[in-house]
Amino acid sequence: MSYSIPTGDRKYTYAEYMAMEEVSTDRHDFYHGEIFAMAGGTKNHNNIILNMGVSLKAIKKSGCDVFIDGMKLEIEKDQFYVYPDLIYTCHDDLKGNDLFVKNPSIIFEVISDSTALYDKEVKLKYYKRIELLKYYVLVAQKEVMVEVYSRISNTQIWKYQTFETINEIIEFEDLDFILPLAIIYDGIEFGAV
Repeated sequence: MSYSIPTGDRKYTYAEYMAMEEVSTDRHDFYHGEIFAMAGGTKNHNNIILNMGVSLKAIKKSGCDVFIDGMKLEIEKDQFYVYPDLIYTCHDDLKGNDLFVKNPSIIFEVISDSTALYDKEVKLKYYKRIELLKYYVLVAQKEVMVEVYSRISNTQIWKYQTFETINEIIEFEDLDFILPLAIIYDGIEFGAV
């Protein structure tokens, strides 16, 4: 969920964006001088992120890390920054940098009616350009439905899969772990969205 901050013809610099982020209580995406405030999520949105984050934190490999909801992702230096719902990274790009991730291994987004188009088209287009990204996972919050884009090793070719039953398991082969949909949707009430 996002909305643009009215700026007229004014474009913000990356430095202005970062200065605003330091004092703001809200999160903002930044795209080529435009700033977009991110709205809060639903109960299901938060619980799905928590379910995935706790599970991934428990099984993460040495040298990897999990960030929930509050870590920026740099897509294009000084030009494009977003806050994915969850990032799993096995790269050391955070050494000396506690502001953003550059090389995620997996990006998770919990989609809503207001973010579906942005997550499935705009973000997908840019996320696929991240050289070390292996998986992009879109999780529905109104029904059991997970979409996974998987990069075929050492290529720019992506495979698309959908998972629509609670007993299915997502295999992250390149990272050697699994994530059952039963864990993702544990305690989720679909009438609560």
